[in-house]
Amino acid sequence: MCIKLIRYWLLVITSITVLTSCQSTDYKANVLPATNLLVADEQFQNIANTPLHAIESPTDIFLLPEEAKAKLHRLIATYRSMPERTKAVLEFIVSYADDGLIYDNSATRTASETLYYSKANCLSLSILAYSLSKEVGMDASFQDVQIPEYWTSQLNQTWLNGHINLRLKHHRQVDDGIGIVLLGSDFVVDFDPYSLKKRFNSNPISEQRVVAMFYNNKAAIAFAQSNYAQAYAYYKAAIKADSQFAVTWSNLGILYRVHNLMDVAEKAYHHSLALDPDSINTLSNLAYLYQRTGKEVLADQLLQQVVKQRENNPYYYLMLGTEAYKQQEFRQGIKHFETALRLERDNHEAYFGLARSYFSLNQLGMAERYLTKAKRHTFTKQDKRRYQQKLNVLNQIAKAN
Repeated sequence: MCIKLIRYWLLVITSITVLTSCQSTDYKANVLPATNLLVADEQFQNIANTPLHAIESPTDIFLLPEEAKAKLHRLIATYRSMPERTKAVLEFIVSYADDGLIYDNSATRTASETLYYSKANCLSLSILAYSLSKEVGMDASFQDVQIPEYWTSQLNQTWLNGHINLRLKHHRQVDDGIGIVLLGSDFVVDFDPYSLKKRFNSNPISEQRVVAMFYNNKAAIAFAQSNYAQAYAYYKAAIKADSQFAVTWSNLGILYRVHNLMDVAEKAYHHSLALDPDSINTLSNLAYLYQRTGKEVLADQLLQQVVKQRENNPYYYLMLGTEAYKQQEFRQGIKHFETALRLERDNHEAYFGLARSYFSLNQLGMAERYLTKAKRHTFTKQDKRRYQQKLNVLNQIAKAN
């Protein structure tokens, strides 16, 4: 059912730091009304004065094209028995993860755009699956999956990723002219095999929360492209959709800090922590702000909490290794990747990190060894092909030498 390792919303990581002590703070005591945490639009300008484009409406995000609706209803009409009809609908929905679409982590798109461009990230796939499910009367709900902190690099930024999936609930619906489907039990549509394998806890979330996630994705890409006015417009749209989504306020704090709006940035972080006191990423970003503003004691106290909670997370060391690799500190990166593997032996990305680090050190035998392990431990056909292509290139280089 699930073949692609993909994630949804994006958060900018602003610091990687080690620290010393600890504190406990009641952030709720200093929370301001949301309207007091917004600034004038004129504070932000797009690169080269690029004009703002329209924000997608919540209706637009979930809207299916008429052609897709017709195809789905023709499919339902093909089968007479309830079990066959239900199976066909489920296969139709999850087929979009089985090489039907090209995965693109930067492509946050509406349901209609995903079908048109044939490229999507996990959030977009989940939105599409939700819209298809609702079209045939299924009782569908989004779930926020509690995966460990997980980072990727793109557009010269380091991103913190999350994950959602879709639960189709057990129910029977009276035929109302559009056809019916029957689920004997709940069915989870998840486009990440790692999430299914590890069986992480999940919490139901609303359509409004998913809309806020969509806008945060859009804002993050605009931010990375220095289109700050567009990013701010998306953050405001996210707040309008779901003002209780802590992620938005944390991301907004980063935008404020980059524009030297330190006071309101701090307030935005405090607001985010009032909504989600356990957010390690927000604590890290607030600590970085304190470092930038000369509040070293407060920064160290926060960072102690951050390191304590990250020290057993393999993806933290994977991120450190990736950053070391980007700085051409290959041996330091190798140490971090090895630590990640001590914590999680089947982490194919850590094996790949070792492979390219050894390749950069011209140790081709070690590079081949770890590329082979990376291919062996990945879940997805896409990654297996990618690693095999790299092995083919590596073998050609070895023969040339």
